[in-house]
Amino acid sequence: MSARRKRRLFFALWPDAEVRNSLASAAAVVRKHGSGRSVPDENLHITLAFLGSVDEEVLDCVRSAAEQVNAGAFSLTIDRAGWWKRTGILWLGPSAGPAALNRLVKSLWAALEPCGFWPDFRDFHPHVTIARRWRKARLPEIKPVHWPIDALMLLESHTGQRGARYTLLERWPLIR
Repeated sequence: MSARRKRRLFFALWPDAEVRNSLASAAAVVRKHGSGRSVPDENLHITLAFLGSVDEEVLDCVRSAAEQVNAGAFSLTIDRAGWWKRTGILWLGPSAGPAALNRLVKSLWAALEPCGFWPDFRDFHPHVTIARRWRKARLPEIKPVHWPIDALMLLESHTGQRGARYTLLERWPLIR
């Protein structure tokens, strides 16, 4: 009997190169004011649904769920930095998340339920993690980053000696 292959999966908003560069610039400004472990710029994203270790057999259901998501394209403005002292997470996020983002997250979790996934019942706080184990955060103002959101992405997380690496598995366009 062979062991089942599991994959660490999550759905995310994944920035294009231009938005990633703007996020990296904003992150650099904020990271100057404390100490911790910076998230590599190539890993900057917003997690919408973390699925954890998923059996290979469930992957088709996850893909079908993503096809059922009913959400439109929208814009997001990342305009502030924050720090969760208890967890040591330093982040960038919107002052106000658009209603379209909440609809996207709710539609995604509803579509994932038949696959055996249940939403995290904490409030959804859209954010881009820019550092972990952060201490003594002083939060400067940042130049707003305008991020057009036009797709839902499924990614796989790989952990190695150099930290996490993410592989884009699939992309679903949002309705225009």
